Amino acid sequence: MASSKGVNTTAHINTLHQRLYHALNLGFRVCDEKEKKWTCTDIEIQRHVVKSISAFLDCFSRATANNRLIKDSIADIARALVFILGCKNRAVVGSAANVVIKLIRIVPPSILQSYSLDLVESLSHLLSCQQLEVSLPCAVALNAILVNVRETKEKQVWKILEDAKAVFSVVANLQNFSEGSISVEWFQEMALLLSTVMLKWPQSRFSVWNNPALMVMLESVSQKPDMGLRFATLKIYSSVALCGHGASELLDNGKPMLDMMISCMDESSPQNARIEGLKLAQRLATGNRECLKMINMCTEPLVNATVRTMSKWFSSAGKLEHDQMSLLVEACKLALITRWEGKHHIYFWKYRISEALLSLVVEDFHSQSLDGYASLEEEISTAEKVLNANFLPSLRSYVWDIIGYLAAHCEEEFDSILHGDELSLNFLVTCACLTFSKSVQKGYQICQNDIVSASQSESASRTVLMMIYSPSKYISSRARVTLSFILEEGGEQNLNSLVNFLSFIPSSGGYILPNILQTTVCLVGLACYSSIPQYARFILRNQGLEILLSFCSWYQRNRENIGASSFAPYPQSIAEKRICCWACTEDWDNKDAFLLYALLALAELVNHSFSEQNHAKEPSMKSENLKDRLCTTLQEIRDGTYGSGPRWYAAHILSYLGYYGFQHKLGKRLMAAYEDEECSDMRLLFASGNSVSVNKVIIAVRCPMLLPPKEGGHSGSTISTENFHRTVQEIRMSANVDTLALVKLLEFAYSGYVEVESSTLKKLKTLARHCKAKVLLQMLCRRRPKWGSSIPRIDIPLALTPKLIRFSDVILLPKEANMAGFNCCLCSSTSPHAHSHRVILSSGCEYLRALFRSGMQESHMDRLNVPVSWLGLTKLVSWFYCDELPNPPSGCKWNNMDTEAKLHELQAYVEIYSLTEWWIMEDLQNDCAQVILSCLESARELSIKTIELAASFSMWKLVEAAANHAAPIYHQLRDSGELDELDDELVNLIRTAAVQFSQQGG
Repeated sequence: MASSKGVNTTAHINTLHQRLYHALNLGFRVCDEKEKKWTCTDIEIQRHVVKSISAFLDCFSRATANNRLIKDSIADIARALVFILGCKNRAVVGSAANVVIKLIRIVPPSILQSYSLDLVESLSHLLSCQQLEVSLPCAVALNAILVNVRETKEKQVWKILEDAKAVFSVVANLQNFSEGSISVEWFQEMALLLSTVMLKWPQSRFSVWNNPALMVMLESVSQKPDMGLRFATLKIYSSVALCGHGASELLDNGKPMLDMMISCMDESSPQNARIEGLKLAQRLATGNRECLKMINMCTEPLVNATVRTMSKWFSSAGKLEHDQMSLLVEACKLALITRWEGKHHIYFWKYRISEALLSLVVEDFHSQSLDGYASLEEEISTAEKVLNANFLPSLRSYVWDIIGYLAAHCEEEFDSILHGDELSLNFLVTCACLTFSKSVQKGYQICQNDIVSASQSESASRTVLMMIYSPSKYISSRARVTLSFILEEGGEQNLNSLVNFLSFIPSSGGYILPNILQTTVCLVGLACYSSIPQYARFILRNQGLEILLSFCSWYQRNRENIGASSFAPYPQSIAEKRICCWACTEDWDNKDAFLLYALLALAELVNHSFSEQNHAKEPSMKSENLKDRLCTTLQEIRDGTYGSGPRWYAAHILSYLGYYGFQHKLGKRLMAAYEDEECSDMRLLFASGNSVSVNKVIIAVRCPMLLPPKEGGHSGSTISTENFHRTVQEIRMSANVDTLALVKLLEFAYSGYVEVESSTLKKLKTLARHCKAKVLLQMLCRRRPKWGSSIPRIDIPLALTPKLIRFSDVILLPKEANMAGFNCCLCSSTSPHAHSHRVILSSGCEYLRALFRSGMQESHMDRLNVPVSWLGLTKLVSWFYCDELPNPPSGCKWNNMDTEAKLHELQAYVEIYSLTEWWIMEDLQNDCAQVILSCLESARELSIKTIELAASFSMWKLVEAAANHAAPIYHQLRDSGELDELDDELVNLIRTAAVQFSQQGG
């Protein structure tokens, strides 16, 4: 006689409670005085208990869950359900799982935490059941528990899921899905469960994205019109994309997936599908390479969908509904792909991103007009009113960052693509400049505890900086003019406060920043003020250059003690905190941002000082000591392990002092080859009678315009001479070519770095322009580095491309004579080999340099046997040409490789390590040791095989290092019998390492 929910009486609840315990008591067994267990295998009693629990729970809701009767009954209900589910009786477990769902919806998660492990264990074993009425409610119940599981229990929960092969069961269920024979709801719930598991436990992702059959099935399902199926596949794709390897796998054949993702962002789609589509796009764009890969496949539709989402929304009384705000936040997060350079920027402007952003700043923007401002003063007055209204404050930081990145990546002639969006852009510039100026005026009053206000101050300041330094003349000019106007009142007073604050940091003797946000605003403020001539002069008069230089030196000394230089205005979701296997390119303003902002200001002051002296030969320095300090500090930053932004700006400032480019280890090696005439195969003859010897392959890669016409460039007349079995081609240069300028150009081509006197600068510029040496020309012209530019590399690997293979003069042969499936893209040989160049090999290895000059038989052969495997040879060649040793597979790929596969990877590095002792290559040996020890750290089970392998090559340093890694698991190795395979000497070495490890508290 169940009453309706609204009229349940206390008497009725008490009756159901009594019936519940009459049923429960049929299964309770007293184990000891403190604990009783529910154990009854009788199916009818189990069914009766499940019905009694269900009827009792029907009397309650989440709002009434604090009722004493239900709180006192939860422990007994949970015990009974866990046992019934554990019996796996198909006649009753489906009903029991449905009751668990009901329990979870009524009882707060905090109360159920005590029983979560037992429920997870019981439910996860039932996922493999073929009966839908069992597996469906089990998946729903398990997902509800996992969503709320505490972080402290996650390790235990994963062990349970792993033992029950839960992920395998869910994947198998999904693979068996067939529309029509299995309900869409069942597919959705299985997909949601799998998504939740992948979100919380990164180690589960590999078995999903590495399953080709599942990926094919998901692609097929995602193309069906049913929105429920599409949403479910989006959830799986979004969780897979948290893994960098998984995201790459999705993008490899990603056009159908991306088309479906973008269609789900449309206004006609349900809200949850739109949000999930935006999240998937964000996760695929976590890394620069993957973002550009996605953009290249769907640029315009992706940008269009993003901007439309940001534009098409409605508010009531200045407020948004929660779901609309969630949608806008995700769209703004996706629009942050503007931080990466690419063709998508053009489409953001095409679809009027300025208007979309302004609609998030100005309330009722679509009903207002920006036309008719008689003056900049009037526009500023209107902007102040807009900012004071504080419309949608939580989105403001996104607005500033998006427009800032767009400004930073604009082209010089950007105004030609504005398409009538100028008024919106101008107003955004004005609003950003106003927000920035207020941040400067606040000074010490900036409150770090007010996250929204603080993040707005930081992001607006950074945005004004990007606008002022934008390559676009239109944006840069507009920002400078607006900021100058705003700063007219109290500008020097505020600037004086900034200079005094910054001077305090290095002089205080401390090693931490007094206020992160204030320091950011101070440094950005100085960089912005320095771009305006009148304020640059003020800063220079007040020792600003010396203060900035002192701050840079202080930062270098205390870098390890300084925390994050960003206020992190966007709180990270659980998913964003649990990404894995992403090798992300750093953002310019993420690593060493304080140093970058200081160098931006320093660059402007040096430029201003230079200009003030009517383009004198070098900037004004009050003393030689200051100039020496400046050079030393900047060179340390340029050549250090700092972010790309600070390194670029250090190099930019050094260009005013006659130093151009970056010093690379590979460049130094190649420079040694340039200075060694015996390595050359081409000689440039000047009209003066002087000559310079070069190498064709390096010139072909770095400055092809210097090659004769038939070699891919143009110069003068050519002749060839034989010299000690080498053919040296001689090229007579035109009398118009300046000898010193060409020598400097060649130095830069070989090393990536050159020092140039002012007397040679103009001629070198002309030559660099003629030879299309873009990087050198940019530095010679002292153009500012473009935001986000990577450090220029010496692209010697281009010498191994089909276009330049004709310059190859030696072939490297690995140990394997035959290898199935080997195919060379450069020649017809089917035996494993690698094309190479003697000059590159000689520059990196003194042994090979001596061998090629020895006159012995090997020195004349065009083949060289290298005692390493094919895998080892590919890594060796990469080091010679890139000065980088390729890493083994990482993250999920490495963790899921079997021991044999890991050992195969590791063996290649051990072989190279052995070779380096013979070839005397200390740098490469150190790189190998670092990789080997890193592998052993993550897979100690490889230690024994590594010790055996290293001992066979008599590499005792490596043997000792591997023994130290085996020390923590010595007893395990001894008990398993693995040590029996080793010589007594090696066993003693491991035992000694284990004893030392134990004595040190291991």
